[in-house]
Amino acid sequence: MTKTLGTIILISFFISSPLFCYAKDYSEIESQIEKGQSKQAIVKLFGEPVEKKFIVKNNKFIWGPEEEFWDEIPMETRMEVWRYEFSDGNLNLYFLNEGKTLDYKAFAPKGVIY
Repeated sequence: MTKTLGTIILISFFISSPLFCYAKDYSEIESQIEKGQSKQAIVKLFGEPVEKKFIVKNNKFIWGPEEEFWDEIPMETRMEVWRYEFSDGNLNLYFLNEGKTLDYKAFAPKGVIY
């Protein structure tokens, strides 16, 4: 009886564990993240990000996948940046000016040097 209860508890832990709730590769979830998606929907899909920070765009040049959209963002724009880690790289999500929906995303593959 105790062994069965222990097995059930162990299985329940693994099913609810964040290790099993997140995709290991970004390529597995890339299509699930779209511009305009709400913060709540993103958290529901992937949980809380590993890091949240605020930055203000200035005239410093940026290297990396953000180069694709960086010039579209006006100077002095305040951005909330969420970072998620995957086995194949890092994903940054950008929410502009206290926005509640996703404005931009940038994925940096592991091992790529910018």
